Amino acid sequence: MLKLIYLAKRKPGFTTDQFTRRWRKHGTLAMEQGLWREALGYVQAEPVRPTPIKEACEDFDAVACYMVNDTMFETMNEDDMAGTKLMLEDELETFAEPIFNVSLWVREESIKAGELGGMTAFQFFSSNEAARKAAVLASASTDLHRVILNERDDISLGAEANTLPYQAVVELATYHPAALQKLDAEVLKAADLMVVTREAVLWDRLPEPSNR
Repeated sequence: MLKLIYLAKRKPGFTTDQFTRRWRKHGTLAMEQGLWREALGYVQAEPVRPTPIKEACEDFDAVACYMVNDTMFETMNEDDMAGTKLMLEDELETFAEPIFNVSLWVREESIKAGELGGMTAFQFFSSNEAARKAAVLASASTDLHRVILNERDDISLGAEANTLPYQAVVELATYHPAALQKLDAEVLKAADLMVVTREAVLWDRLPEPSNR
């Protein structure tokens, strides 16, 4: 499974609420394209403001996770290419810049397997080693239902497809917002950037969490 994570800002002129509605429409448009046959999961994670964790950043408006079959780009046809062009045009009506400019393609590893959803802290790391250490430490929390380590994949699509300046992203998910505040200080301070979000799960046909 391949996974795209992006970290975006809204197009200037949108309020937060206007952007969220526009972002949902963008997601709906994506799901109408033929290439969606390869999609396994899609999450739009809305940053929480004010952030419940002082270490978190409030400079961004959108985090998304898009999970697809490894074979997606091998099965693309002319109609899929036209759909990709349409999605790029729609991105320019939604975000401050194209998603290609703020993306990471990753491979995920479940440190603590669990379902999508909840309040999730996305931690961005310049070091794979630091990311793994933080993920393992965080997995000891009984209040987190999911801990995922995502490591940058420069092989599948080439290094040029990865435009965010990070090597790894850790997802810390809980149904109890106060749980994030109780995390070990070493976990909270470990990341180069952290954004706390609420996940809207728009598509999920992933295998059961224990088998991912």
